[in-house]
This record gives sequence, C-alpha cells and structure tokens, in this order.
Amino acid sequence: MRARPTPLRESPDLSGFCLEHAPSPMAKVEGPMHIVAYVNPAFCRLIDKSRGELIGKPFRGVSPENDECLARLDRVYRSGKPESHMELEHFDPRPVFSSYTMWPVMADERTVGVMIQVTEPAPLHERAVAMNEALLLGSLRQHELAAAADTSNIRLQTEIIERKQREHDAWMLTNEISHRIKNNLQIVAALIGYEAGRTAAPCVQGYAAMQARIGAIAELYDVISRSSRGLSVPVDAYLEEMAKTMSASLLGGASDIKIEVEAQALEIDAVRAVPFGLLVNELATNAIKHAFPDGTGRVVISVGQIGDQIELSVADNGVGLRDRDDPAKTPERHGADYVAMFVRQLGGTIAVSGPQGAGTIVGIRFPLLPRSSPQ
Repeated sequence: MRARPTPLRESPDLSGFCLEHAPSPMAKVEGPMHIVAYVNPAFCRLIDKSRGELIGKPFRGVSPENDECLARLDRVYRSGKPESHMELEHFDPRPVFSSYTMWPVMADERTVGVMIQVTEPAPLHERAVAMNEALLLGSLRQHELAAAADTSNIRLQTEIIERKQREHDAWMLTNEISHRIKNNLQIVAALIGYEAGRTAAPCVQGYAAMQARIGAIAELYDVISRSSRGLSVPVDAYLEEMAKTMSASLLGGASDIKIEVEAQALEIDAVRAVPFGLLVNELATNAIKHAFPDGTGRVVISVGQIGDQIELSVADNGVGLRDRDDPAKTPERHGADYVAMFVRQLGGTIAVSGPQGAGTIVGIRFPLLPRSSPQ
C-alpha cells in the first residue's frame, strides 16, 4: 500500500533539487486560481507544450473540462490535505491525467499552492513514483537542514562577536579603573612626601618607606592600565617600571648604585602581583640603603620559572650580611616582618645567602599559579 503523501513546505529553490530530472511529470500551481508556477521537462513532454506556453497560465487550460483534477485541486488548496487519484484501466490512447497525486505547498502554516505529480497505474511504476516522492521529500528536508545550519552558524557568529565586544568592554573598564587607582595612589604618595618634609627627622625614614610601598602598588596599576592581558600582569614590565621608580626616588641621576632587571617573560595574576611588588620593593630598598656604604654598587632583580614555580632573587654586590639582622635596629626588623608577610601571601619560601663582604642574595620561590583556595 502506498504511503500517504505529506504536505510540502514552500522553498525558493524547489525546482533546483530533483524536479528537473524527475521521471514523472510534475507541476506546481499557486493561488486559488491555480496559476502554473513551475513544470518540469517530463510534464512538458506529457502534454506536448513548452514551459513558455504554460508558466503563468491557469491550470484549467491544461486539464480537460470534465476532469476531476480541477475539483481535487480546489479541495487540496482549501483543506491543505493531499489527495491521490488512480485509474486502473483506461481506453484513451493518450490519457493525460489518468492517475496523479497532489500535495499542498505550505508557507507560514497556510497553503500557497499545490504540487501535482502525474503517475501511471502500473505497480512497477508506482514503486518508482514512491521512490521519486521519497527522493523529493529527502531533498527538501536536506535543504531545510542546510538552511537551519546556516541560520545556526549566523547566530553563533553573532554570539562570538558579541562576546568579543563584551570582553573588550571589560578590558577597557579594567584599564580605566586601574589608571584611576594609580593616579589616586600617586596623590597619596605625594601627600606622604609632603608630610615627610614637615615632620621630625626620626620619622622621615618611616614616611619614606610608606611612600615607596604605595609607589610600588601604583606602578602595578600603571602596568595593568597599559596591558592587554586583563587579569594577569607581565612580570618583566612590572619590574622594569619599579626599577625606574626606585632609581629616581632613592638614588637620583648622580648615584653610582645601579638597579638592573633580568626577567623572563612571565605573568602573575593581578591579586598576587601586589605582595610580589611590595616584596621586591622591600628587598631592593634594603639593599640600596645598607649594602653600599661607599655609595657604589649593583642590585640585580631576577625572575625566572623553575618547573611549576617562579623564582625571584634580589642580589647585591655590597658588604654582605654584616649588621643587617641586628634586632636592635627597629626599622630593619619591621622590614623583615614585611618581607616574611609578603612571602606567606605568595605561598612561597625564602632563603638568604652570601658570605660577609661578598654581597647578599635573597631568593624566594612561590607557585606559578595561585592556589585554588587560601591557606
């Protein structure tokens, strides 16, 4: 038993699939007047007319007046339900519409036309017609799937563009906030410097240390505001900026003490960049102040990756460990306390080496990636 035909969806490329080479005569009519919109070559051969003679004309001129074909066309168009007609025997030497199938063509849930396929009653040919119908419906379904894939691809591309725009907006906002924080911190540092100039001599050193720490944080936000990385900070750029600031504020242009940076192209998350910068500031400031009593020397700040850890070292070629850990020196003990606190915040370890008179090397190792939860 033949499967009941199903309605077709309107497709702008309907004639481009398999209709042109279909063995069965096929035609498409549109509107309540059944105006011929498409005929395939097999249909033209069936009635011995060209496309130019058929397209745009009412189907009534093709079908015999007493034929039930027009009545069925009206029913299919009005009801939106397919119909079939088959004559098992006929005596006309050239039956035009002895057997046929009609499908409603749907668009926006309404019937806009009818597809007509003329068939022959022979069982073998009916199987061929069924296969042709299946091929037609399969081709139409493939076209629908391709159109759906194109729509999904356009939607995906739109979402990607929107996401990139949101990421760009977030990066711009981060940079703007970082720039403003840097400016505010520089104002605070300037106010501290102003107060240090008016305070008693014993307090000046404390003001200067505070000013340097705030300056280190300001340099961090300056690097963030100029970086395209967003949530991470380039360590080499950060250290270069800190070295310039310390050279200008602690040494001046005429000093014979040099600060050098040897850093690999590593990155550190913005959260840990704060204790990292403060740690470098404490160690370098301590070396500048106490390692070179003759005013000549070299401080090297090095950063590299060893396995899954970052190694930071601050080395000088000064007088060594002599007198540096004297507990009677209160400012020095405060600096050591700060160093220990920053190392703990980084989750690292610290080691100090160097014989007396041969310089000092302070090495710190901490994880390359931040811990998933605070310890």
